[in-house]
Amino acid sequence: QGSLQPSGRPGARPPAMGTSDIALERVQALLRVDTGNGSLYEHLVRVARAVAEDEPKDALAQLEAVSRRLKRSSFRGAPAPDGGEEVRKDGAVENQQREWHAGVLQLVRQPSDPTAQPQVLCAVQNFMEDAAMLQWAGVGFGKQESFHIAMSLRALAAQTPSLERLRLWGKILGTGGDYYVAEGELQSPVGPLPLAIPGTPEYDVEARGEGVNVSQYWVSSGCNVPWVRLPAARASQIVAARSIKRLMTGNLDSQVHSMPWFPGTERQLLRAQIARITATCTLAVRGWFEEDEDFATENEGRRRLRLAEAALDEFPDHNGLQEVGSWVHQCPEILPSGRTAYPDTAKLEEVMREGGQEEAFTKYQEEVIEPNPVQDWLRSIEADCDFLKPEDSEAETVAWSLKSFGDKGVYNFPDPDGEKSHRVSAVRSLIWPGALTVAKGKRFANFYVGYGLKCGDLVPPDQEIGLPLKGTSPFWPMVPEEILEEPNDLKEEEEPNPQLDEGKSDGEASMDPDE
Repeated sequence: QGSLQPSGRPGARPPAMGTSDIALERVQALLRVDTGNGSLYEHLVRVARAVAEDEPKDALAQLEAVSRRLKRSSFRGAPAPDGGEEVRKDGAVENQQREWHAGVLQLVRQPSDPTAQPQVLCAVQNFMEDAAMLQWAGVGFGKQESFHIAMSLRALAAQTPSLERLRLWGKILGTGGDYYVAEGELQSPVGPLPLAIPGTPEYDVEARGEGVNVSQYWVSSGCNVPWVRLPAARASQIVAARSIKRLMTGNLDSQVHSMPWFPGTERQLLRAQIARITATCTLAVRGWFEEDEDFATENEGRRRLRLAEAALDEFPDHNGLQEVGSWVHQCPEILPSGRTAYPDTAKLEEVMREGGQEEAFTKYQEEVIEPNPVQDWLRSIEADCDFLKPEDSEAETVAWSLKSFGDKGVYNFPDPDGEKSHRVSAVRSLIWPGALTVAKGKRFANFYVGYGLKCGDLVPPDQEIGLPLKGTSPFWPMVPEEILEEPNDLKEEEEPNPQLDEGKSDGEASMDPDE
């Protein structure tokens, strides 16, 4: 007997598989491929089950949302690391982190002996209040770093008992590291100013507390890194710094390779640039300071500024702070010689005549003193680079930019405050990008954040020669001038009086009338 086949009929063959059956099997195999987060077949089954259980009113509209929710719930990522497994760290990096944490804790640590007599510090800048004004002007370090800077200034003041006042001057950016710069005034010597004769080492360095050395400067690479005091500024180094362009590297001992040659390392170059920026960009509200005549009388040859008696009463309002005439320079101008003042001419003439240097004194007076007179100390910023202003320009000044930030509303308060505004006024230098002065209410502060380079791209060119401001160089290369076409060759003409050939002159009389 024949065996029974699946068809139930004896001797019958199974039906052949059609093309549609093969395609169906391929589709089923494709749907069951697991890519790590489940297969498409399982996902469709879960979607159909979810729709059947929820019974939404518009199942077709909710299909994508249900599918997306099920995909997120079924995601299978990499397993989390074992909590008991020890994570290996770089030893050098971990030591740096520990040192940084220890340094920060040292800054904010309370005195070890609360019962001890408190230490009297100098007038330290409240950098947290100034940082709030600077932040409105677009310059800020964040609250945490600002607090660390304030604590670092307090630590510097505690380590330097001879300081009278201290503030954060700014930040010089570098290629390998940055410099935080602190400015402080030490107790200056009193008495007549010693006479400095031109050509001597004493003439190259202004006395401590005078001119470019009226303040001392410290630099640090971070808030918890020790402060390093910079040397005194020298006139020769300031003059040399005007002729070069170099970015700081963050290493005070690095060599300065430049042309022309600079007499010193980056330590001296940094100090020279700080002196130049301070003399040009340190501003004060008009009427805030006045010259101390009593000090000048008691100490011959020395000059000082003091707070005016009516400084707060004459402080400009929020509208006055937006006027160029409300701001003056707080530091003396640096002369072409690198100093801010000349020696007493009467004494200098007497000493040089006694030494037989009458001609040298006359030359010094005619070539140095007379062409470059000393400017007023509290001079207005209106006349800065006035020779660069185009004739058709309506701007009050081309060297400064004034702008206000924040809430510009005016609020009425009971007397004695009266009207009050919370806006922040900022005065920015266009010659030293990064230097600015901010003011709010009856408080103002000077600050600098930049590369320490003088730039002539933001001011008009010299009206006479059409080149950028003298002593400046663009941070980026300038567009080359238009290349002119070569001129046409000149037409050659025959010589008007040709000489006779030597062959024709043989045996003939000479044409020279003297022979």
